[in-house]
Amino acid sequence: MTRTGKIITFILLFFIAFSSACSGTAPKAASKPLKIAWTLWQGDYTLLVAEKAGIFDKYGVDVEPVRYDSATQAIIDMAGVQVDGGIYSMNDLILVSNQADLKGVYVIDNGGVFSIVGSPDITKIQQIRGKRIGLNFHSSGELFVSNMLKTARMTFKDVTYIEMSPSQVPGQIPGSADAGLVWEPYTSLALSRGQKLIYQSPENSALLPRLLAFRTSVINEDPQRIHNFLLAWNEAVNYRTAHPQDADAMIAKMTGLVTGQVATTEGTTLYTNRDNIQLFSVNPTKDPTSIYHIAEVNRDFLITNGYITIPPDLNSLLDPSLLK
Repeated sequence: MTRTGKIITFILLFFIAFSSACSGTAPKAASKPLKIAWTLWQGDYTLLVAEKAGIFDKYGVDVEPVRYDSATQAIIDMAGVQVDGGIYSMNDLILVSNQADLKGVYVIDNGGVFSIVGSPDITKIQQIRGKRIGLNFHSSGELFVSNMLKTARMTFKDVTYIEMSPSQVPGQIPGSADAGLVWEPYTSLALSRGQKLIYQSPENSALLPRLLAFRTSVINEDPQRIHNFLLAWNEAVNYRTAHPQDADAMIAKMTGLVTGQVATTEGTTLYTNRDNIQLFSVNPTKDPTSIYHIAEVNRDFLITNGYITIPPDLNSLLDPSLLK
């Protein structure tokens, strides 16, 4: 898909969301559950543990987890006022902020370790030229792939992107794609099928954390409720760390996956409230782990590739005030 094609597709998606937002849909009342978007990812499962273990109830917060199998659809529904909040990559958060007034309030994890796997005949990055790469469009994966291509003096014009989720990649190589972006447990699954690890970079993976975001109107309506949500989230993170087997059993039951597929894998760090205070406090000009520095990298990528024309105010988009 060309850059122009991707931009047109993205504009059409958001036109649908914008039309929905203008159809008279009102923000959710305080008495209704908080609808929170999530996808099949290790960090997102904290939401399910907090719900299943009764931790949200303990803090007096009524929550309705809303599952998405597509990050793109989760973006559309946030823009279309179909959910109150959600868990998004930094890349996605900046994209949707151009269409909806929202704030990123909590970094849930470091994004884990992204990998590019491919058919056995691809043994180095240079051999990916002219090949098909499976990944979710308009997602943080594009930034990761772009950084990989740069190491071999290539750009997205030298490959063909195929819309594909990480869970689909191992089963689609070499039929529908020659390579694809994955994370655990799909990295191990791909390798067990004889596919090759083409690229891995902890440094570039660190640019792709996931954050909890809420509509600004929802926060303003009842900031204490969102604060309590974050307290519950923090407790659920600690529960997962202290009782991994119990937590994984809950997650498996709620996702329909087996426990081996939902366990937190090596390289994935779940962040607590204390971690977040540090991430939001460090100076972006001195520390690359600053969430503001990471946001700048993602914002610049989106501008350079034509996904956004008006850069968001990162100091407004990222709001740590509810952590305290």
